[in-house]
Amino acid sequence: MIPMHKVFILLGPTASGKSKLSMKLSKDFPFEIINADLYSIYKGLDIGTAKPSNIDLKSTKHYLIDKIEPDKNYNVSKFCSDVSLSIRAIISNNKYPLIVGGTMMYVYQLLNGLTLDYNLIKSDIDLIKYILGKYSYGEIYDAFKSDISIPVEKINCNDRYRLEKLLERSIANHNRSNKYTGLYNQKDIKINVIFIDIKDRNLLRESISKRTEEMLRRGLVKEVQQLITKYNLTEDSQSMKAIGYKETIDYLNHNIDLNGLADTISLSTQQLAKRQITWKNKFKINFTVDYPQIDYDDLSKFVINSLN
Repeated sequence: MIPMHKVFILLGPTASGKSKLSMKLSKDFPFEIINADLYSIYKGLDIGTAKPSNIDLKSTKHYLIDKIEPDKNYNVSKFCSDVSLSIRAIISNNKYPLIVGGTMMYVYQLLNGLTLDYNLIKSDIDLIKYILGKYSYGEIYDAFKSDISIPVEKINCNDRYRLEKLLERSIANHNRSNKYTGLYNQKDIKINVIFIDIKDRNLLRESISKRTEEMLRRGLVKEVQQLITKYNLTEDSQSMKAIGYKETIDYLNHNIDLNGLADTISLSTQQLAKRQITWKNKFKINFTVDYPQIDYDDLSKFVINSLN
């Protein structure tokens, strides 16, 4: 009989207390935490991502935090690979993985598999660099648009990052035999998904507004300035597309004032939270907790029963 390894996933919209709840769970149960927030994977993106404190990182082992430099790109394929390795490492420590985050598309594909996986070899990378050097992004967009088999209608012609990803997928050596199939298809893993639900959107908006003010008070603008200088980042860098960072670049470019910065970050965060909540229907939820009055006793009973 194949031994079953229990994997827990804690999802919810931004500013709903996922990190705080995960730390409480890790103190009461033998969990190690895997980060599932795309931008917390980057080194130096601390204030704007509400990254766990150094005290929390020391008290509970975390995976996929501060993993890559902010001038590097990251994708869902790499995420699935990194999480799979982290899960096996945690199991070997005789602990249980607790995956925590709000990058819903990444978690969805982690669970259900990648629709298409690809590997870039050196000749692919060289060809991509040649194309990017020879043609404008507008020309590349028009070339994709002329091929009806390539869906570009949801991509802005000025979105350099997504156009580059589309170029990678089009050129890369597709290796379907190694395609990631998802945690649900792994016979030795049992998934338990916990979702933090929000019924009172006004409370969430207040939480987001307070968090935005706190980030600015703690020095978000200075953090972005230092990252841009140290890594030669621009608004086109993947790491700088994070909410809080892209708006701060607008502020540094004198496109908005400080009051406008706070308002824009709050609005962008509210829109993100709304999208995250709509993802709930796509997941197989095993247990739901309500924000902000989380019934921790009921949640603990669910975890205990799931571990047995």
